[in-house]
Amino acid sequence: MESEILKEAIEIKEYLTKTRRHIHQHPELGFKEFETTSLVKEELESMGVEVVPLKTETGVLGILRGEKKGSNVVTALRADMDALPVVEKTGLPYASRNEGVMHACGHDGHTAGLLGVARLLSSMKDKFSGTVKLIFQPAEEVLGGAESMVESGVLENPKVDTIIALHGWPSLEVGKIGVFSGPYMASADKFTVKIVGSGGHGAYPHTSADPVLAAAHAVVALQDIVSREIDAFDSVVISVCTLDGGKAFNVIPEEVRFSGTVRCLDGSVQKTIEEKMDRIIKGITSTFGCKYELEYLYKVPMLVNDPKVINLVSEAANNVLGEGHVVQLDRPAMGSEDFSIFINNVAHGAFFRLGVTNPGEEQMKLHNDHFNINDEVLPIGVAILTQFVLLKNQ
Repeated sequence: MESEILKEAIEIKEYLTKTRRHIHQHPELGFKEFETTSLVKEELESMGVEVVPLKTETGVLGILRGEKKGSNVVTALRADMDALPVVEKTGLPYASRNEGVMHACGHDGHTAGLLGVARLLSSMKDKFSGTVKLIFQPAEEVLGGAESMVESGVLENPKVDTIIALHGWPSLEVGKIGVFSGPYMASADKFTVKIVGSGGHGAYPHTSADPVLAAAHAVVALQDIVSREIDAFDSVVISVCTLDGGKAFNVIPEEVRFSGTVRCLDGSVQKTIEEKMDRIIKGITSTFGCKYELEYLYKVPMLVNDPKVINLVSEAANNVLGEGHVVQLDRPAMGSEDFSIFINNVAHGAFFRLGVTNPGEEQMKLHNDHFNINDEVLPIGVAILTQFVLLKNQ
């Protein structure tokens, strides 16, 4: 049996679908979501939602104040707005009109869904107390948007007590909600290495210090950190993802660069990786008579879900969908989310998954040029987020 909240969300499905497809058709990269920002502001204002001016050029903060007598709790809901540098190949009538940019991760659905929540909550202020903050975040894909929003003060005045977000998940069927308590998503660091030799003729390598050879040894040796310097029970990934050097087949270049990412599920382990990398690269480059520079950037921390908030998300899902729809995810993910920055700045927070694959259909792949979020799930996400607020802000 459908809950009243789900029925109300289904009633605005046409609005959700139309809005989502419009956003899908006009994707924008991180920190360039100008049109999406304008759309969100216009929609919120048309609903009577207060839009707070921000220092950032993109991103939106909407505020709803409940009229029910009760606590002064402040709950925040977050949606990410940015797209990816992907050439869309879906062939859909609402496919991207911005060549080379595509909503290949479902952020169009997240944004449309949070607008749907705003629409429902703005019509039921008498059913919740306190304050609800609607955070439309830019630049999640480049792991910088959450920090910019926090610096803009979206979690203050009034201070947020609890924050949640959802993300469409192809490995779950429509109608299923995935939850995980505790450390759920890995930290994400970025490293760039420059190795400088003397270069020279490819026929006479003995006359030069070869940065290509040094880089090749370094790339391989970095993998030994995980296999030989980290406890086997600790989850760590070190991936070199770019390698650049040389222009001619017979010229040893003077310089080679490579870069990559480090992912960890333990903060204490994360703090040791930079030193281990530096020690290995220093030894190898010295062996080959080269010099090096290591730039190591700590991008986002681990995402740790508060068990109490996860329990409330599960309760909201059960209220909306009935028992049996909440799936306890069996393992953490080595992917990263800058939503962790919001959680680290708030007392309580959680991130959960929304199933988007129809039963019997092949799973879609995120960040794929054929990805298209399922419009059927939009009312479900809206209903659960709305129900969460009604439970939290009693």
